[in-house]
This record gives sequence, structure tokens and C-alpha cells, in this order.
Amino acid sequence: MIEKEEVVEFESVENKHLELEIDSDDFFETSSEIKFTSMSLSEFPIKYRNFSKDLEPLKANFLGMFDVDFGFTKLEGVLVKILDFLDFKLIEFRKKDFRIAIDERDNLFEYEIHKDIKNKRLEEIFHFFANFFKATTIKFKIANDKYEYYFHNNIEYYKFITLGQFLNQYTNLISNLKLYRYKNLTSAKNTFFELDLLDKSSSEEEANIWINAEIKSDVDVNAGDSLTIRRFHKINFNKFPYDIEEIITLVHPLTKEEVKDNIIKLTRKSVKIKLRRVHK
Repeated sequence: MIEKEEVVEFESVENKHLELEIDSDDFFETSSEIKFTSMSLSEFPIKYRNFSKDLEPLKANFLGMFDVDFGFTKLEGVLVKILDFLDFKLIEFRKKDFRIAIDERDNLFEYEIHKDIKNKRLEEIFHFFANFFKATTIKFKIANDKYEYYFHNNIEYYKFITLGQFLNQYTNLISNLKLYRYKNLTSAKNTFFELDLLDKSSSEEEANIWINAEIKSDVDVNAGDSLTIRRFHKINFNKFPYDIEEIITLVHPLTKEEVKDNIIKLTRKSVKIKLRRVHK
């Protein structure tokens, strides 16, 4: 007796194009916003340290006000302090609109750039910090004693190069919107990412970026489906309300690994993004 082979029929799935809108329960981030969060750039004042935020100096020893040679420039009237923490010490250099403190031995540092600084001065400060972190040899004298410190940090150098470029971007944004009353970047009450969105939304061109996401779909999602994602931002820029829509299209269809139980998980997924701005 010859047995018949069982024929298994597979249900064919027709791939489709989906459009989803991001809601509050979804996780979603673009490489554009990660650029700012990875550098701890939210808004002014800019404050950062590469050690625990919970640590406070046990005491501060005021050394005096001196002329300090930073190698690439000399600053007059710099207030110099020693900040004593439990396990280390920082030497702080302070001007009226910024301060920076370092520990040469352990490569620790903290700094702050204040608010309400005019753009021209802010450009000078960004340039100072970029050169400082690129590599600086700090020299000053107290009476007959000479002090010398060396410091550099490549990540912070890149950060302040980026901030210098962003200042130019903001200046162009103000000019395009004709909001000259609000020309100083440090006075803006928006995040760096919001200002970046607002500036880029004036362009009609698509940009190539990548995203990370975890999105719950209300409709069936299958491998091979293509996807467009929409995300809305309500931005109040210096008393002017704007709605900005991000229209994000996947460059490649969804894969089997990216879809499970109608949940879409994407890691560094290549997309094209277009921004649409509505000024109410």
C-alpha cells in the first residue's frame, strides 16, 4: 500500500504599507535627538560633570584672582579655587559667565555656562572650551610659586565644536523667522532638540538618519511590511506656537526579528525623515 504524501498549504501573506502614529506608550528616538542626549545637552544653563551628581565639595579654598595662561589664550582676573571632595580635589577657574574645574590626575572635571549671554560672547566661550578640551597647559603664579596643569578630553572637544555649529544654526533660524528680539541662544526656553527640529523643518528635503523604537501596532504587522511613522511635537518658541510633524519612512521593510505579536522593535533602523512645520 502506497502512502500519499501530506500536502501542507501555507497561507500567503500579502505585504502592505502601514502608517503609524507615535503615542505616549511607545518608545521612539531618532539619531538626531540622541546626538543631544548623548552629550547631555538639554537647555541653558549648560552644566556637566563626569562624576556623580550627588557629590558635593566638603569645602572650597579661595586662592585668589589671577591672570591665567591657558596656552591658546590668556585670561585676566580669573577667580581660582580648590574644591575639596572626599576622595579628590578640583581646581576651579571662574569668570563671570562660566566656570570650569578639573582634576588633572584622575581626568575629572565639571563646568557650567550661564544663561543670558549674548551670542558674540557665547561664541567666544564655546571657542574657549573647545580649545581647552582639545589640549591645554594651564599656568599661573601665586606670589613666587608657579603652578602648571595639563588637561584634554576628546569627547568634550567634539561637544563644543558641535555647540559652535549649533550657535550658527540658531542665528540662521532667528533670521529666517525674523524673531530678532529673541536672538540670544542662551535666552531660549526650548531644548536643543526642539530648536534643531524647528530649524530643520524649514527645509523640504528628506534626510537620512536612523531610529530606535518599540511601537505597539493596533493592526496586524508582518515581516516584509513597509512602514511610515508620524510623530508630532508642539513647540512654543518665544511665545510663538508651532506644530512640527516628523514623517519617518523605513528604508527597508520590516524583518522577522523586528516583529512579534504586533510589537515592532527597531534598533538603528535606517529611515528617511521629512519635517513639516505649521505656524499657527
